[in-house]
Amino acid sequence: MRHHRRKNRSTQASYPPGSTFKAVTATAAIDSGKFTPSSTVNGSSPVTISGVPLSNDGNQSFGTIDLTTALTFSVNTVWAQVAEAVGRSTMTNYMQRFGFYSKPPLDYPPDEINASRPFSFKGHPFPPGSSNEDIGRIGIGQGGLLVTPLQMAMVAAAIGNGGRLMTPHLTDKVVDQDGRTVETIKPTVYSQVMKPSTAQQVGQMMTQVVKEGTGTAAALSGITVAGKTGTSQVGTTGSNLTQPWFIAYAPVDNPRIAIAVTVERTQGGFGGTVAAPIAKAVIQTLLADGK
Repeated sequence: MRHHRRKNRSTQASYPPGSTFKAVTATAAIDSGKFTPSSTVNGSSPVTISGVPLSNDGNQSFGTIDLTTALTFSVNTVWAQVAEAVGRSTMTNYMQRFGFYSKPPLDYPPDEINASRPFSFKGHPFPPGSSNEDIGRIGIGQGGLLVTPLQMAMVAAAIGNGGRLMTPHLTDKVVDQDGRTVETIKPTVYSQVMKPSTAQQVGQMMTQVVKEGTGTAAALSGITVAGKTGTSQVGTTGSNLTQPWFIAYAPVDNPRIAIAVTVERTQGGFGGTVAAPIAKAVIQTLLADGK
């Protein structure tokens, strides 16, 4: 008996991804050739994006910094400017390569899978590349962008897999009543999202996030982790409710695990303090089992 009221949050929930989406913006910026990890942008706060002031966390101003530093410390004003400079059509192209705007080809009932994409404040999905999209805010995971945890795990997986996004699967094999394997699910490439060199560069930037930036709570001794934190404001203004996130892959030199962690409606929690330690525990357990 199927309970339609129950929701699989990993494939159906729609959450703002916050700063984890900066990994997508960094990919578009570097793979398109418009930026390199050492390109510099002014990180002053606030800046005007789509006619409205946008601030950094705590309204901290950074001055001119390179993109690696901007990802390490998750500087909103830099990444919003980068998204605008990359432009709506190129940003949309990379979002589609990662799987945004369409339901992932998962071996799962289609009515239990949602697409990740930007929505208007009235809740209508924007068509890809719509001129109504605030691409600067989308570039930092705001602007009405709503995602599934699966989609953000796909982002981490593509970067960790040399730019090749594999088709996501829940099943590994199909076994009959006698225990015979009747079908083995073979890995297939869903999309070549970026050049291998881009994946390597973005991965190095994400490694710095965990080494010395907002994601240090995910650091493991002896295993290098590449990650990105995110913290979205949810609920009404002033409610102090947040949606912490952390996406990652590990080990960086030979990736075997990609993960997206999000925690629903915490009281003021941050991705770096709430979600990153969960990712660390999962990565540690999975890699310990594989030894």
